[in-house]
Amino acid sequence: MQNSASNLQTQAYQQIKNNILRANYEPGQKISEKDIEADVGIGRTPVREALIHLRHDGLIDVIPQSGTFISLIDLHAAVAARFVRENIESKVVMEASNRISDEDALDFTEIMQQQKQQIKQQNVAGFFDTDEAFHRKFYEITDKRIVWDWLQSVNIHLNRFRWLRLKVAQLDWNMLEDQHTAILNAVKNHDIDEAGFLASRHLHLMLEEQQTLLDTFPEYFKQNEK
Repeated sequence: MQNSASNLQTQAYQQIKNNILRANYEPGQKISEKDIEADVGIGRTPVREALIHLRHDGLIDVIPQSGTFISLIDLHAAVAARFVRENIESKVVMEASNRISDEDALDFTEIMQQQKQQIKQQNVAGFFDTDEAFHRKFYEITDKRIVWDWLQSVNIHLNRFRWLRLKVAQLDWNMLEDQHTAILNAVKNHDIDEAGFLASRHLHLMLEEQQTLLDTFPEYFKQNEK
């Protein structure tokens, strides 16, 4: 029974978190336990425990005498996470340039084919998932999957930002695919310095695009005090 309750709590946590990251629950939206229970199809206690966990993650705000709200996106936290990820991932990609196998290259080919299909269909969820698969593969090649998993806890607000980026019409998905292709070609050619440079440039995009997102979704972002 204890394992069953724990599994339900984990399931509720993952479903609610996914809905927040993908803006199914919009930043700033007021929520209730009853509505969440209906959405995820899980009972009161697991949902309540999941919401407590999400509050600790910074994804839920509880305001006395007002209610429970989806937190606004913290741009400062997102920018800091981008800095951490750029500095780690550029090194991971460089190491992958020395370790990529023919089998790994085939895996990347499949990921890129799937990504092209998502672009053709304009499938936001599908593109986001293939983007994650592309980047995660470098950590798997270099036996650093544990680092990738750790980064997910740091990347919460960055991933919320990335999801919104895919919903802004003027920000081209094809540019992301082109940059993925360039990174992968450098890795396949064992061009360590070029691979690291391209990975760093790719992860620098957020800084170039953040004003567009702020202009498009001003109500979604936390106003940090300077």
